[in-house]
Amino acid sequence: MKSFIFICLLAILFSVSTFAQKKSAENIEPPDLSEFVSDGCTSFPDGNYRDCCEAHDREYFVGGSWKERWRSDKKLFQCVAAKPKFYNKLVAPIMWLGVRTFGGAWLNTKASWGFGKKKKRK
Repeated sequence: MKSFIFICLLAILFSVSTFAQKKSAENIEPPDLSEFVSDGCTSFPDGNYRDCCEAHDREYFVGGSWKERWRSDKKLFQCVAAKPKFYNKLVAPIMWLGVRTFGGAWLNTKASWGFGKKKKRK
């Protein structure tokens, strides 16, 4: 019963993070990529897949639509799973679930979708 509740909570978090990212494009200026800095695999050990995390961070810095976020997270999963060590096949779905759950723009953290965008000053 506890695992069912846990799975339901994860599904709710996933739904909220996927559909709560619609932001008004006219209030946002494009990010300056010269300000981009990657921390590698945020809150996760940097393994032989750090290059995957850095590419994912760059896409998260720029942001975009919910479909672009979905594609970015899918590329992270595929990149990590394609690495040669067996444990990467185990790590990839855990990382994917983490970024889908805690990477939504609504969280407004340094690792959220579109974290490089700044609101225009009036």
